[in-house]
Amino acid sequence: MKQPTMFVTGAASGIGETVARRFAEKGWFIGLYDRNRDGLERVHRDLGPENSCFRPVDVTDREEVEQAVEHFSEATGGRMDTLFNCAGVLKIGRFETMDPDDLRHVIDVNLTGMMLVTRLSFPMLEATDGARVISMASASAVYGTPELATYSATKAGVRTLTQALNLEWAHHDIYVCDIVPPYVDSPMTRQAVRASSMDRMGVDLTPTDVANVVEQAVNENRIHWPVGKQFTWLYRASEVLPSNVVRLIMRYTSGF
Repeated sequence: MKQPTMFVTGAASGIGETVARRFAEKGWFIGLYDRNRDGLERVHRDLGPENSCFRPVDVTDREEVEQAVEHFSEATGGRMDTLFNCAGVLKIGRFETMDPDDLRHVIDVNLTGMMLVTRLSFPMLEATDGARVISMASASAVYGTPELATYSATKAGVRTLTQALNLEWAHHDIYVCDIVPPYVDSPMTRQAVRASSMDRMGVDLTPTDVANVVEQAVNENRIHWPVGKQFTWLYRASEVLPSNVVRLIMRYTSGF
């Protein structure tokens, strides 16, 4: 395959769908992977079989992920220029009120699933010159957000895994980075219980805003990519401000 290729999880809606469409428009071949078959079929139909392939997959299931990676490899001749880890779930509520099964599900999808897809994609990434792994982290990974404690923990895991693999996989010519947005107006946030921080910070970003940054991340080297002018300023400030000042800012923005 001569055209560049991208393996996208969470591709049936929201950010994953928007990124898939953006890169297909730019001539990339897109592998669409998600649990939502109807959504995948809709996106695949729009992109066309010459520009995409699809397969339903649960990112927490090793066998299904192995089959998805093999499916993509067969479609692209073993080429994976970019892995975009976008599959994720959001559960909002005070930690002590959350169902333990919900806590585990968030961890399984957002962190364990992301690690599984990344690990099983390694042979294809290694075989592709200049390959990249781009994963969705979150503003909540910078400082844990009340009512999103478990979600924050998973995204902090994505952030630190990204940092480690950015060093480890440089030897294999694989660049690893992540995208760090605050709240994005997507099906995931619209379907979630509203957190206090949503009212304080707003839900102003769109999947298109994220896709714009993903496009930058494909072409430039930076480990962490904050999204949005307001959060980018806060992100940069958090790197230099004293920890007690950052905590005060987070107390205000989260309503706690």
